[in-house]
Amino acid sequence: MSIELRIRGPTTDSGGGGPPARRGLARLVGGEARLRLPVVRFPPYIGHVAQPSGNGPFLITGCEVVLPDRVIRHGAVLADDGTILFAGPGDRLPRKLPNGCRRISAPGMRACPALWETHIHGCGGVSTESMTAQSLARMAKFLAQRGIGAFLPTIVSDERHIGSLGEALDSVRENPALRARIPGIHVEGPFVSRARRGAIPEKLVRPPSIEYLERMITLSRGTIRVLTIAPELPGSRELIDRLPSAGILPSLGHSDASYDSLRACEGISPLGVTHLFNGMSGVSHKEPGLAQWALLDKEVFTELNCDGTHVHDAAVRLVLQSRPWEKIVAISDAVAPAGLGPEDPVGRLYGQPLTARGAGLYYADSGVLVGSRLLVPDGLARLVHEFRVPVANAMAMATLNPARLLGFSRKGALLAGYDADVALFSQDFTRCSFLSWGGMPLFESP
Repeated sequence: MSIELRIRGPTTDSGGGGPPARRGLARLVGGEARLRLPVVRFPPYIGHVAQPSGNGPFLITGCEVVLPDRVIRHGAVLADDGTILFAGPGDRLPRKLPNGCRRISAPGMRACPALWETHIHGCGGVSTESMTAQSLARMAKFLAQRGIGAFLPTIVSDERHIGSLGEALDSVRENPALRARIPGIHVEGPFVSRARRGAIPEKLVRPPSIEYLERMITLSRGTIRVLTIAPELPGSRELIDRLPSAGILPSLGHSDASYDSLRACEGISPLGVTHLFNGMSGVSHKEPGLAQWALLDKEVFTELNCDGTHVHDAAVRLVLQSRPWEKIVAISDAVAPAGLGPEDPVGRLYGQPLTARGAGLYYADSGVLVGSRLLVPDGLARLVHEFRVPVANAMAMATLNPARLLGFSRKGALLAGYDADVALFSQDFTRCSFLSWGGMPLFESP
């Protein structure tokens, strides 16, 4: 089943250098693009996040507008009451605008959906360790200034940190503009492979246990929305089957699973794979593992880190050529120093000192890669300008795809009837000048 939308106007894409961004999504008929967006039937366990009321209608003009299948070079976006009324060619704007409509002229900028960060351990000097309501608000503000609307604070399965993060989220419920941006938290572990635990402290690794899952849910105050788990562990399938009723999306990762054993995971939907290639059995012509299974499975959503450190560029190209772009979710796996300058101290993570090399941060003693200094906009820029991915496709990896994975059917795209989650970016994605979430302006540069 799909919804067909007809959008008149030129069907061009800028910045990608490749074919128009409409593979499997739209086709041009007599100057009219027929856009087919799948109606994804997600289980009802991911609840709706209430949207704050908007601050009135706004109209953005003079910019490029990134639609799900193309880029409009001289476009406009009109929103009112938290909803997009129009996104398309500027000369097709409705003649009558809402009363009191604010006009924003944005020549040279790109109007895009607000970005998503679904795997982030910190940024701007703020870590998800020992989180408070105040530090959570600082993290949200830092991300808003970079065009990032929704984010899932990510943590390893330390009970103290799960508890403090759950308490922080619970305490911001009275701030709807902030709470609406945080669908929940992402926990990596504790049900993971010791051989593939990566930066997860060994003392936190546990065998799958329904009882301990319930304990984590209680500690988090019911805010866990994604759980990374190794599917090969005894008892993991029973735990994976339990997750939907708890409102938790299973994501396979930190796993040493063999390719053949992963057949048991086929048909689980929705299902994610945590930071593809990192912390998992790999690609081999004799002993294939989780990475190879994820490359070949066309239904699973795969996280992909494009910071140039976590995943070699050749492996990124392999993903882009072998996987449906609709199933790739761009992530940063950023930690607290992300977004700061190279002269800023990198600090510690989980009590261990860090050192920086390139875009990566590593445990100083063991050299284990723990996270990135870059954020999703940086990865998005690399996808467009270095990997030559069409802008619309690259944008979907950071907006529409994570929204679909988490069950938000009215988010992640500039389409009439969708939530007014709008960001204005420079052409190279290094600067955001405006961000709204549900029609509520969150950031605007002077």
